[in-house]
Formats: sequence, C-alpha cells, structure tokens
Amino acid sequence: MLDLIAAKQVALAAQGIELHVVAAANSRQTWSTPAGIDAAATVATLCAAPSTGITFAQSIEQLPTPPAIILDCTASPDIAAHYPHWLATGIDIVTPNKHASAGARTLAHAIVTAQAASGARLYDATTVGAQLPLLAASRELAAANDRVERVEAVLSGTLSYVLGRVQQGEALSAAVRAAVAQGYAEPHPAADLSGADAARKLVILLRALGHDIEFADIELVPLVDAELLAEADAPRFLQRLSEADETWRARAAIAQARQERWVYRASFSDGKARLAPERVPLDHALANLAPCENKFVLHSTYYRAAPLTISGPGAGIDLTAAGVLGDLQRALQRCVALRVGSTKTKRTR
Repeated sequence: MLDLIAAKQVALAAQGIELHVVAAANSRQTWSTPAGIDAAATVATLCAAPSTGITFAQSIEQLPTPPAIILDCTASPDIAAHYPHWLATGIDIVTPNKHASAGARTLAHAIVTAQAASGARLYDATTVGAQLPLLAASRELAAANDRVERVEAVLSGTLSYVLGRVQQGEALSAAVRAAVAQGYAEPHPAADLSGADAARKLVILLRALGHDIEFADIELVPLVDAELLAEADAPRFLQRLSEADETWRARAAIAQARQERWVYRASFSDGKARLAPERVPLDHALANLAPCENKFVLHSTYYRAAPLTISGPGAGIDLTAAGVLGDLQRALQRCVALRVGSTKTKRTR
C-alpha cells in the first residue's frame, strides 16, 4: 500500500497537490512526524526505524488540522472502535476493515452520527466485493426508497475459489492452502470457512440497503464443524483441515451426479438473512462463477421484471488495494475541495 501511496504522491504533485504521510503503524509500533514519512520507503526500512513510542491512536491526536485522512488496512475491531471519535474531529477514514460497518448497532449509529455532525466521511467501498460497486449501488437504491424483496449473493471470493476447486475434485484442505498461497484468504482461514467474514459483508450490504440488522441476526452455517473452527493457531488449523476432506469429497460427488454446484450462498427475504453452503442447479444465477467471483442478485420494486445483477472478482490483495486507492482518491478530492473552500472564505473575509 505504501508503494501505491508513493505513486499517488507523484501524480498529485504534478497537479500542485501535496500529500503527506505523517503517521504509520503496524501491530507492534508506530512512526509519526509532522514533516512526513517517506512513503517510498520499504516496509522493512520502516520497521527498522525507531518507533516514536506512542500508540497509533495517540499519534492521530497530533495530526494537523483537518482535512486529514486515516487509511486503516487492518482487520482490527479495536481500531474500528476509534472511528466515531476520529470522524467527529473531522478526519476522513478510508478502509477495507469490516468491523466498523458490520459492528454492533451502537458503533454503526455512532459512526453515522459523527459523520453528520462533522461532515467527515467513512469510505468503506472495499469492505464488500473488493472493487465491485456493490455498496454504491445499494446505497443509491436505499436513497431512492426502493423496497428490497429478495437478495441472493455469493459474497466470499475466497469460498467461491475454494468450492470451485473442490467441485473439480481437489481436496478441501488443498484448495484452502491454494487460496492462502494466492493471498485470497483471511490471515486465519477459519474466518472464511466459518462464514464469519461473509456474514460481516452481508450485514454491511443489508445496512446499505436500509435494513437495521446485526451479525447475530444471520443464520450462519459454516463449511466445517465447530470443533475444527475453534483451532486458534492458523498453521495448525491448516494441518487439521484434512479432517474435513472426505466429507467434502462426498458432497462434491453428490453435486456432480445431480448436475449441481456447491456455492456459499447468502440470501435475504422476509426480513431473514442466511449464509450456508448449498447445492444449486447448473442453470442457477449463482452457479456459473469464475474463481474468486462474487455475484449479487437483487429483486426489488424497481427491479422486479429483471433483477439487478452485479458480478466480478471479489478477492485478492491487488484488487482490494486498487479499490482502497479509489476510495483514497475520493477522500483526497473532498480534502482538496475543503482546503480550496477554506482559502476562498479567508480571502472573502
């Protein structure tokens, strides 16, 4: 991400716009300086530099007067808990972190309230579908008071990839290891196989469509049993995943015999949301998926004769990074507009 920001700095400089990275952090330490951190420096170089000895949250308090932007590329609920305060101080946030937009109602409402009060914005388009415009389309439908009747979707590019390989005869454990090697899976693949990551996406999507829903409201069926999912150590989890290979080999054979395909299907109708591995006929709207593909099919008042369908790749570091960069560009445009507006106001006075 630092490489992409460095390239963005060069492009903006050609337009007379200065973008400074004044703080950076990983899970162990924080670096910050008002003069700006060299975004072109490698992560290894940054890690070798001495820490400033403060937490990232503390470094944010030392940021220059807004407009400023926080780029959160973690999957941390602890970082997400700070969003209402940061937004209330006028700082925009760009993030693929699902724990804010899919968090408890209290957190979600606090984020909405903070944005309304300060004018700052949360840019979270990549929390669902990587670079696909799922949230933008959903929010536009909600703004138009369209009434959603039914939603069907495959929201996990990782599980789309895994189940596609299993359907072709590969062992589940081998398919998951391949997803990890390709950078498609979460840091702990149990987050994917439990359905938890896809469930957070469904919460975010349904909230964007105007439904007040919690994670706990979703009927969630995982790909493997709870005892295996309880394995906290990711390498050990991958080793033990072969325990589920025979079950999924048999399931794939049944689907093959019946001319069906396994998908991890998200559904919503009559106020009820569900996520589960399901067999669908080969002519079903969700059956013809490419590796890592997400698909969203929405039936509503406006889309009754033919559903709104959005599909495309929904997993991968590069895709998500490109989507985050798009959100960063939108946040920068807002910051520049605020800065220009502030300058004009001062001149008028």
